[in-house]
Amino acid sequence: MKESIDYISTLNISNDYIIVGCSGGPDSMCLLYILTKNGYKVICAHVDHNIRKESKSEREFLQSYCNDRDIPFEYVELKKIKRANESYYRNKRYDFYKELAKKYNTRYISTAHHGDDLVETILMRLTRGSSFYGYRGFSKYYEEDGYIYIKPLIFYTKEDIADYLKKNKIPFVLDKTNMEDKYTRNRYRHHILPFLKKENARVNKNFLEFSEEIEEVENLLSKLVDDALDRNYKNGKIDLRAFSQENRVIQKKELEYVLKNIYRDEIDNFNKNYAIKILEMLDKEKNFRLSLPQNLQVIREYDELYFKEIDKEKSGFIIELETLTKLPNGDTIEIIKESSDNSNFTTRLNSETLSLPLYIRTRQKGDRISIKNMAGTKKIKEIFIDEKIPSSLRDTYPLVVDKEGKIVWIPGLRKSKFDNEKNQKYDIILKYTKKKGKNE
Repeated sequence: MKESIDYISTLNISNDYIIVGCSGGPDSMCLLYILTKNGYKVICAHVDHNIRKESKSEREFLQSYCNDRDIPFEYVELKKIKRANESYYRNKRYDFYKELAKKYNTRYISTAHHGDDLVETILMRLTRGSSFYGYRGFSKYYEEDGYIYIKPLIFYTKEDIADYLKKNKIPFVLDKTNMEDKYTRNRYRHHILPFLKKENARVNKNFLEFSEEIEEVENLLSKLVDDALDRNYKNGKIDLRAFSQENRVIQKKELEYVLKNIYRDEIDNFNKNYAIKILEMLDKEKNFRLSLPQNLQVIREYDELYFKEIDKEKSGFIIELETLTKLPNGDTIEIIKESSDNSNFTTRLNSETLSLPLYIRTRQKGDRISIKNMAGTKKIKEIFIDEKIPSSLRDTYPLVVDKEGKIVWIPGLRKSKFDNEKNQKYDIILKYTKKKGKNE
């Protein structure tokens, strides 16, 4: 573990405590051992997630280990939360670490993320999509809110750690859920990482270099973006007149910066395509509302763009159509392969007559539709009145439009001239389903 020890020594941690996140597993026990062996003052910080029946015995093991070696031991037991995700538990862990940092008057927090974790994280984000900065995975050092976070084991693989534990006879516990393929990270760990290591046993070093190069480029871009933000981002709003003068890359990075800071610890819910979608909307719409995950809405009002959390039952939206799109009110619009339904709840479209992609949005002032088998166009407002759609629902009723803004379907109410019969040419079938139990 020479690289880890050498790295820690460059940080010039004098007489400060280091808060060590420790589960009792192989990685965190390795970290705890090398820090104490090399004379650093540590606080063993253990979080009992209260999910598995073994968690109590794991805590007792770790507490006994620390007591035998005069290592201060602190733990917290989390309450059971139904449907809590990994982000929830991560936030709780880091909140606990920061509480301890305050208690022991230190800035240093260390976790046992290693080289394999970095490879897995980068691959997962490349597969799912992320920002350029997100593709770096994580850093061995970063500062946030006055705390310094370090990951000294980033230079080593899981096998390196296992060998070190065996050589130094360091005890540890194993979490059996790490062997289950139902978790995404485990599938990468069990199936993809072994293949990469077979190709190159030190592939983690290449991924670390990749991560650090992204960080270097990002630091340079961040300086340029910071200057641009100073020019056109004030009081939570982007001045689009100034924004329009920026280079397209800087525009995209500005939007990613703002979104990344909104999502923060939920960065895995963030996708670089959100910034691209916003730029596309800015190119063609004077006013719009674009819905993003976590109840976030991007709003353009003439020369201003801003972001806010929304009441998903009441606010307007615009969403790119996916195979199965769940609307804010619980209704769904689905792309299906075949259907015998001829009602207004199904439409058949020919992509050659449309400009893709398709979007689902709420009404805008002056909206009109070319109704199937009728001459001319009709106002959406008039159709809502004819169909006795309550006023309270009109601003959230879904409309399907193409990239150019043409309304191609009012789900459940009217088909447009773009709808085709079963004996005509079509390659898209859309089905609208109301939320069960919903009464309009």
